[in-house]
Amino acid sequence: MLIHFKDDPIGNLKMFIIPAIVVGMEIAGVVMRMTRSMMLEVLRQDYVRTAWAKGLKERAVVMRHALKNALIPVVILIGLQVPIVVGGVVIIEQIFNLPGLGRLLIEAVSYRDYTMIMGIMLFFGLGMVLINLIVDLTYSFIDPRIRYK
Repeated sequence: MLIHFKDDPIGNLKMFIIPAIVVGMEIAGVVMRMTRSMMLEVLRQDYVRTAWAKGLKERAVVMRHALKNALIPVVILIGLQVPIVVGGVVIIEQIFNLPGLGRLLIEAVSYRDYTMIMGIMLFFGLGMVLINLIVDLTYSFIDPRIRYK
């Protein structure tokens, strides 16, 4: 029997804590390592040293000058990790016996329901295109030098 979210919202959220941690841990290490290395690289740049020399506060230098420039490769990495996370979610749904598109995809494959498989893959493909569009549009918010016309 399937319990709907509106029947027991707290119980449903508790059920998703461990799977969310597992999926989050999959990408968190890579993103943290990339963020750290990019920040260290950007902090060595001339314009950051100039900002320090002007007497700006540490928070202003790090947030306004360094972090914005360091985040561009990190955003690209997150956009590239989304398909891996979606693939992981398909397996996590099966392991934790959670209802979702991943479980539906596995059942469709086992029953050879080709129309359902095509529909789910089309949905995943459209999601990836949308994620790539969001990543590309995020560049202009992070770096004002990048503008789309």
